[in-house]
Amino acid sequence: MVLFPTILVLMLNVSPAAYGLAQVSLLAPSIFLIVLGGTFADRVDARSILAIIHFLASLPLILILLAVKNDILSYQIMIIYGLSMGIAQAFALPARDSLLNKVADGNIQRTVITSMLIQFSCQLWGMSMGGLADTWGIIPLVIFQGTALMIGGYFAFKLPKNLYTTRLPNIKETFNEIKEGFSEVRNSKEIFPVTLAMTIVGICYMGNNLVALPYITTERYGMGSAGFATVTSSFWAGTIFSNLILIYNQNIKNWGFVMVLALFVGTILIFLAFDMPFWLFCFLIFVWGSGAGVVISMSRTIIQTFAKESHRGRILSVYSLALFSSGPLGALISGFLIQNFGIANNVIFASSVSFISISLLCLKTDITKIKAPE
Repeated sequence: MVLFPTILVLMLNVSPAAYGLAQVSLLAPSIFLIVLGGTFADRVDARSILAIIHFLASLPLILILLAVKNDILSYQIMIIYGLSMGIAQAFALPARDSLLNKVADGNIQRTVITSMLIQFSCQLWGMSMGGLADTWGIIPLVIFQGTALMIGGYFAFKLPKNLYTTRLPNIKETFNEIKEGFSEVRNSKEIFPVTLAMTIVGICYMGNNLVALPYITTERYGMGSAGFATVTSSFWAGTIFSNLILIYNQNIKNWGFVMVLALFVGTILIFLAFDMPFWLFCFLIFVWGSGAGVVISMSRTIIQTFAKESHRGRILSVYSLALFSSGPLGALISGFLIQNFGIANNVIFASSVSFISISLLCLKTDITKIKAPE
């Protein structure tokens, strides 16, 4: 989350539109592969998939190391890196999510929030390391990231093994199972509106998080990787803060209502259109991240709770698909608007669309009525 924009924005000086396209390379593979990854997670040993993907995901980092060493680092190489990591993510996410219920020990809400808290904390640590790119250079950070992936692969083998596995499906069976996953999502009055909410998050919020924040940091405040690390750390510190609150309030029953309130917090994005001191900018990003932390934890808790055991991997992958298919679109829109109409008009547009879309979601679905099972 720091290494990728640092190379593209600060080292290669790509335009906002080109940067948005680069972010698409990270997210686009999920559009085509993540539901297939969910089908695999339902069929085979998910922990083996997760471990192997961790090890394979370290290979694109070698490409960056060789490119830096030979002074041939380019936009095209970063696109290859983005596509490779996107493919890895498409298979890793469903496998990891399907395993989460196996370690929940009867309390899925606590398990989801705890896992999110650990993930956000590690992301924050990684971003603080990424902020040292100005002084350390890129190579130590690439090595650090590769080492982290290797450690993750080792611990993936320590997770519970799937008790029921079958052979991989043929092509016809694969398409039928993918179709079943979409059908299960569409027919669920709890999972479907949450999936729609993730589409709104991807288009309106994720695109701006990926594209707008780096350019606000560099163009408005004239800061390098350390400044961008501070901004992104503010966002993820907010997610940690809100998840700490959630973990101490595990008796929340109105999951849908709490999630919707957090979605509306994201409309604070509109204030980024105005010039302000850097500390105030970081505080707004912290508040934005606090809302995002609640949305991520509550939505995943709802999906994990109401998904059928036999279809959990596929249902979780459809949920992830909603985010990762709309995220690239949001990144492209954000990059186009910034380049042609400026950062201010971009965030005004995104926050206005999000407010209208969330309001319609509340009116047309029962998302606010989703509650924890008795």
